[in-house]
Amino acid sequence: MTYFSSAAVSARTAPTEWPPLKLYLRETGRQSFAVGDLVYLQAVANYSWLNWVDGRRMLMPRTLKYYSPKLPNEWFIRLHRNCVVNRRYVERLERTETGGLVHLSTGDILPVSRRRWSTVRRQLANNMPHLN
Repeated sequence: MTYFSSAAVSARTAPTEWPPLKLYLRETGRQSFAVGDLVYLQAVANYSWLNWVDGRRMLMPRTLKYYSPKLPNEWFIRLHRNCVVNRRYVERLERTETGGLVHLSTGDILPVSRRRWSTVRRQLANNMPHLN
């Protein structure tokens, strides 16, 4: 069952006042990345996969707890104990027997825990008028 559906792209313009993420990459050293281009973060043990809008995936040796204070609360929402998503890339929500799914504009589909489903649905509906 689909709850919300959207194809709005205009909401993805990022304000310039949020500081960029400064990450150390082995190949190139310290670099800055725009927070608005970060689609979602996924945790695996003490590492985090950072997934960007251009398709890049970076494995970083930090937990989600490290990145959470560096991300704007009005843009990012916790879907699961191991997943944080940029709500500006959410196209639609789908309810399943095991919880729910979030469909992203990048084509990725992420699970939502049963416990967080009502909170995620409410936050996305309140903060994203294009999902109503």
